[in-house]
Amino acid sequence: MSGLTLSPEQIGIGMRISIHPHSDDYERIILEALETTSDQLDLTGLEITTGEVSTYVGVKTGAAAQQLADYATTLIASASRASNRQHLTSHLLFSRGCPGEATCELLPGEIPVEQTVTLEKTGLEAAAAWSLYPLADDGSAHMDPIYAAIGQAKASGITVTSEHYATILRGDLADVLTVVLNAWTKVGEDVPHVVSHLAVSLDSPSAQRQGDAA
Repeated sequence: MSGLTLSPEQIGIGMRISIHPHSDDYERIILEALETTSDQLDLTGLEITTGEVSTYVGVKTGAAAQQLADYATTLIASASRASNRQHLTSHLLFSRGCPGEATCELLPGEIPVEQTVTLEKTGLEAAAAWSLYPLADDGSAHMDPIYAAIGQAKASGITVTSEHYATILRGDLADVLTVVLNAWTKVGEDVPHVVSHLAVSLDSPSAQRQGDAA
């Protein structure tokens, strides 16, 4: 079977996401954000399971990256607003490709191309530590697609800086997630298994003391 005919579920496309409101009222905030996200989005193409550590969101059908972007943006923004803009952090792990998730063999050139993710601005400034891992096992240079992704992020207009072990992105939450999702799927057009990790911060007291945006 050609990889071009496989569904997102067969390829193994999804994410794990957790939100961490820095508030004594964190349980209400998390539950309210999950409920708001379920009410606002069509989730029929997704498999969603919330556990004690994080929420798994696997894509069964449809535009995989766009659905993940919509879910993540809505959940994080809803939690931020439910907390009355107290400090909020979120951790996201995106994975596409068969190892560890589905049984198939994807070959470069036979991987479905994702549609470009588009998101409306949220009005919430975010800072995020971003890492991208092209898990190629054919001996190809893994840094080439990483540098290309960083170049793509810089060209997007958001603020991009380098720090130890991560690239720091600053901008509207929607713009940050758009860059991350589109870079991840772009690498995934050629590399059968790609993972991306994102740690997001909104309304950080440390950033506010330093005059940063998030």
